[in-house]
Amino acid sequence: MKGKSVGRVVHRCVQVSYLREIISNVSARGFIYSDILQTTTYLMAHTYLPRINPCFVSHNLALGGAQTAVLRYISALPEWVRDRTTLYSQSDDMPLLDAAEKNGFTCGNVTREAPMDPSSYFLSYGDLTGLPQRPTSLVLHSWDEAGWRFIDRAYDNLYGMKVAGVSQKVLDRYSDWAKEKNHKVLGVMTPPVSEFTSVKGKYDERGRIVVGWMGRPLESKGLMTLPYLLAEEPRMVIRAWTGADTAGLEYTQRTQAEALAKVIKLAQDLGVSDRLDIRPLDFNPFNYRHRLDGCHVLLGNSEKEGYLLTAAEALSCGIPVVVTKTCGIADMIQNGKNGVLIDWNASPKKLAKTAHKAILRAAQCDTVDCLASAANLSLAANYASAHSQILTEMTGTCLINRDANVTVGLRIHKGTDVSKLEDAVNSIASQTYRRFKTILLVDGPWSYAEPIAKRFGLPLICTGMEPDIEHCSWLHRQAVEQCGTEFYKPLDYDDQILPTYLERAVATLESKKADVYGCKLLTLENGDIQPRLHWPNKPVESMFTGNSDDNMLPHSSVTMRTKIALKAGNYQERAVGLGADDYHLWYRIHKAGGIFHRDDEVRNVVYRIHEQNSLKIRRERFGNTVKDQRAAARKNLFQKAAAAAGFTVIAGGAAGCADEDPKTDPGESAAKAKATADKMVDPANKVATSADKVDPPHS
Repeated sequence: MKGKSVGRVVHRCVQVSYLREIISNVSARGFIYSDILQTTTYLMAHTYLPRINPCFVSHNLALGGAQTAVLRYISALPEWVRDRTTLYSQSDDMPLLDAAEKNGFTCGNVTREAPMDPSSYFLSYGDLTGLPQRPTSLVLHSWDEAGWRFIDRAYDNLYGMKVAGVSQKVLDRYSDWAKEKNHKVLGVMTPPVSEFTSVKGKYDERGRIVVGWMGRPLESKGLMTLPYLLAEEPRMVIRAWTGADTAGLEYTQRTQAEALAKVIKLAQDLGVSDRLDIRPLDFNPFNYRHRLDGCHVLLGNSEKEGYLLTAAEALSCGIPVVVTKTCGIADMIQNGKNGVLIDWNASPKKLAKTAHKAILRAAQCDTVDCLASAANLSLAANYASAHSQILTEMTGTCLINRDANVTVGLRIHKGTDVSKLEDAVNSIASQTYRRFKTILLVDGPWSYAEPIAKRFGLPLICTGMEPDIEHCSWLHRQAVEQCGTEFYKPLDYDDQILPTYLERAVATLESKKADVYGCKLLTLENGDIQPRLHWPNKPVESMFTGNSDDNMLPHSSVTMRTKIALKAGNYQERAVGLGADDYHLWYRIHKAGGIFHRDDEVRNVVYRIHEQNSLKIRRERFGNTVKDQRAAARKNLFQKAAAAAGFTVIAGGAAGCADEDPKTDPGESAAKAKATADKMVDPANKVATSADKVDPPHS
């Protein structure tokens, strides 16, 4: 009972402002201080900053299109997501994994044990029974009756999943089921292929024709057609990659062995066994060009396939395909250009006659056309960019969402700890509000910026120069000009936003009819998260004095309307002076009629305290704040006036006699001191005016 109560309290509370409620609720249940501390610690560590770590769940990793697709889907993820991903195989049958790892496959973790704290599940024939509830996505691989029965039975109790299909045929088959279960259909997510090369054999109309065939030895895969096809064309050689050991279950192995023996006998009876080149299908999900090397055509004559991955593999090697119209990949085949479509026929003889004519035609297709049709299917070409939207949506890691209304400008500069950027990206991906996109802003050379952009799969704005504290506003200026969204949200690499930040910010801007939204802060220092109590500590309305000392709006907490930022002149070209990176814009927006709202009920931003905070660097270059400069001026005035009167001001407040300067008139010294102070700080301009430290006037 105790654990349930604490858990319920933790689940309900998501803001620091509710800590009193936590304590009162826990105290009401009779818990001691350690319970409160444990609850609060859990709140800070888990509720505030959830970690992105998706889990792919597969029934096994035996040889098959669905299992191969899972490994390739993971490989297509942005690097930062892949490093956090767990692959959970629910069977010891994992021959694909060894071959994949030898070809460089990696992810965060591969396990046979159910992970207990994933951020989401990605299902591929997996079973979630007994696992903790998390947002779940399902990829549908097949559209035959057997596949339909399995899906309907295995996932009958799941509602509200994100669903994708390997082809439009598959999605059409499950459309009514998805509506009934209130699933969100994201669209077609074709399984990727890994090669992108040309290995097609040189075709001679009078020479031999090499036809590739890959798959399980089953009659439904068109296996029995092969001997009849050879009998139709004496010049043809069929290279069939198959074998009974492609199955994991003993019953399936026996069935496939019987089918293989049957086709071999038929080839012998027809006198074509010398041209039926049966080879064992290896367990290599990332390297297949050797199977296709020298082929003129790939034949995919299955009765029904959700996709037919082997045909996509052939296209990625520049080899045209002949496939049945009942295969999902048929939607991508252009007759006479990258292949030929045929009708399925239950009679192997009749199917062979149809396939023969199609093969002769397909063999003349151009390699370049085949490769062009596979460019968006291959990991070695454009798959990651073409499918990143749906793949990251399926894993709950999307940083560039459809119909974006907010642009998050995420800034980092060379020489910083990139692991902090990982935390910032994690916080963006965790947002409950999904109508946002992210752009990476890098102050540094392109050679530094591009690998970071590639790791996160983000568009890039880069200074191309060595970093400087004055460059930050230029980066945000470019992002605001280019974003094209209603709202813009700046975020530094070392800060994080809580999951509900964007949702609350946009809703508040709309309901209050405001132009600029901000909130209070949490601070993260040495792993400890605490409310930032000392600032901002005054009403936001008090800050529009033109003095950056009076800023009461943290830059990392802001979301603003893009239109008002542009109306006010946008960020400065160079952030020269204190407040030039944020406050100057706030002041100009105010002058342009912008309405500000600081949401003091929440602390939805985590501000990290560390040695490289920009404010420290900015003060070192541009001097202290105007307030500090005035204090120094007053002190200097007092010291000079005291000296003129014959006293010495000693640090700590002690005073003593001083040698008088007979050449100095006390009244004249005091007047000069006051003039010096007035010159150092001009109250009219509210900015320092010394020659070497300039805080630009606000336009």
